[in-house]
Amino acid sequence: MAGWNSMAPYMRRYSIRILLFMASYVIILTASLSFARSGAAHGQATKIGLALITAFPVIGVFWAIFRLLVETDDEYQRFLFAKQTLFATAFTSVIVTVWQFLQVYDVVATGPQWMGVIWFAMLGLAGPIARWKA
Repeated sequence: MAGWNSMAPYMRRYSIRILLFMASYVIILTASLSFARSGAAHGQATKIGLALITAFPVIGVFWAIFRLLVETDDEYQRFLFAKQTLFATAFTSVIVTVWQFLQVYDVVATGPQWMGVIWFAMLGLAGPIARWKA
């Protein structure tokens, strides 16, 4: 991995954090769903615990993303990444707002269920937009 050594230290830390959080998410999600679907998860407290344990790595990914903003030593790169996260948040808010009004007017029954996933997708789409004509 020749590129790995040439990465800025903050990007290396960011990449390691993301990999660790996502790997733990996959492991925890798989184990929690298997446990819940086996019928062993009895009671609300157990189900709430499983939901919280599964959410922690996703929360960690959000933390890693915003930690990158703090650790980036290049002000211009920090600005571009801040712009990207603002775009992602705005795009996600637009989706949620439109969907909620569709729900209010009985066009759809329920709203988006995976807001974190939608935000991460919007973060990916916002990258080129934030850097376009930058």
